[in-house]
Amino acid sequence: MTPPPSRPVEYDDRTLVLRAQDGDPDAFDLLIDRHQGRLFRIAYLVLGDRQDSEDVVQETLLTAWKRLHLLDDPEAVRSWLSQICSRRATDIARRRARRSTDARPPEDLHVHRDDGPRADPARTTEVNAQMRALALVLATMEPDLRSCWTLREIDGMSYREVAAALDVTESTARGRLARARTHVIEYMKEWR
Repeated sequence: MTPPPSRPVEYDDRTLVLRAQDGDPDAFDLLIDRHQGRLFRIAYLVLGDRQDSEDVVQETLLTAWKRLHLLDDPEAVRSWLSQICSRRATDIARRRARRSTDARPPEDLHVHRDDGPRADPARTTEVNAQMRALALVLATMEPDLRSCWTLREIDGMSYREVAAALDVTESTARGRLARARTHVIEYMKEWR
């Protein structure tokens, strides 16, 4: 009788960080696999441009690898990565705003596709329209507000984590989030 195949061991972020800090590139690869999708969402919602967002994620991961030895609290890797990513994306968004260049049009937004056997074309169309409308609303927001809103509403960070990621006080983060939510609610009325 042959033994059952062994399942790969699932390590938590803390363990992976400690192993990566000891020079294990495979541990860092696992961290990348775990977090890069979330980082892309953060960058994309701040920038609205797929290529720029991919560049920001690559820069974030490169910076993280170079500075991983400086991370004192391995359990804070999620917010640390988000902080690096959101700062870089916000810097680019600010630079764009100063130059008055527009991000790619919302039509370039990756749309929702449900290709399952029971896909509802009407629902898919509605979700895609909502996503395009949200992208337009986010594009009209100040980069600082957009970053706050994205980290809280899309990434699900706590107020404390948002404040740490953006290097602001918690009350500043709450104020920015309140203004961002008001902006989104105002412009998304028709989608309620």
